[in-house]
Amino acid sequence: MNAFHIAHIPIDPPVALAPMEGVTDRAFRSLIRSFGGCGLTVTEFVSSEGLTRDVKAAWRMAELDAGERPVSIQIYGRDPERMAQAARHCEGLGADIVDINLGCPSKRVTSGCSGSALMKEPALAREIFDAVHSAIAVPMTVKMRLGWDDSSLNAPEIAASAEAAGAAMVAVHGRTRMQSYKGKSRWDEIRSVKEAVAIPLVVNGDIVDGASARAALAASGGDGVMVGRGVMADPWAIARIAAELRGTPFEEPGIDDRHAALHGYLDRYGAEDWENRRTTARVKAVCGYFSKGLHLASRLRASVQRARSEAEVREILDLYFAQVRERDASRPAVVPG
Repeated sequence: MNAFHIAHIPIDPPVALAPMEGVTDRAFRSLIRSFGGCGLTVTEFVSSEGLTRDVKAAWRMAELDAGERPVSIQIYGRDPERMAQAARHCEGLGADIVDINLGCPSKRVTSGCSGSALMKEPALAREIFDAVHSAIAVPMTVKMRLGWDDSSLNAPEIAASAEAAGAAMVAVHGRTRMQSYKGKSRWDEIRSVKEAVAIPLVVNGDIVDGASARAALAASGGDGVMVGRGVMADPWAIARIAAELRGTPFEEPGIDDRHAALHGYLDRYGAEDWENRRTTARVKAVCGYFSKGLHLASRLRASVQRARSEAEVREILDLYFAQVRERDASRPAVVPG
């Protein structure tokens, strides 16, 4: 499948890592990029209020790696001027793209009438689009859902409004806000959004492998795919999807690959990060992602959850993977026929 462009920026391969709260921090994005196949990474959503009020946690969420290209910082809020100011900060931090969040179903965000709640206020959404686009020189994009609920499937109108304000791409998750993550992503209903705009459209929701990526693209008419929770179930999902879309072979990761990847992930954090509960919780969750489907993985996850330091996590990982290798080596070879 061919690359698409966000303004002048090529997205190649046309597979993006979706923004996910509590997941897609700088270390996780760097790890997923290291596997290959990721054409675009997006930060977890960052509060415009936090950035403009100089909240340390918000600035840390917007941190980027020097070699992370192309990368988008996603911001949320409902005040057009603060969103514009936050977008300027993002550009200053080195973002190639600034993305506006109209898709998050989280109660923490929607209770403040931000995220997908803005789909109920198209006039205000347009004010935000105009303000942000006028404030930055880098491209602006918008991520949204089909609508707030089934009685207001207004994604085509919101997307057209975003395009008119200067958006260079829209991404659509094939559920409403009220669905959250229940039921199936309705890729076919995203086609009406594609027909409403001339800019690229990225389809999101329930894309976990090459087959679902191809099905989502065919149903929606999209130009690319965005993978979120599928990466949490399989960290190599994006690399595998990109290979399948290109028609090239993909070498499945082995035990040594998983072991090395987790140590590499730990290396991406500094010593000061281990004093932060939020960081340790994320590390423990990622260890769980990498052990899914492996022998006695539940024991590994339980041990990691009890760990109190980086050194202890590394020791647990080394012991676990040594046991897996020993078990694999002792299993009899399968003789064909």
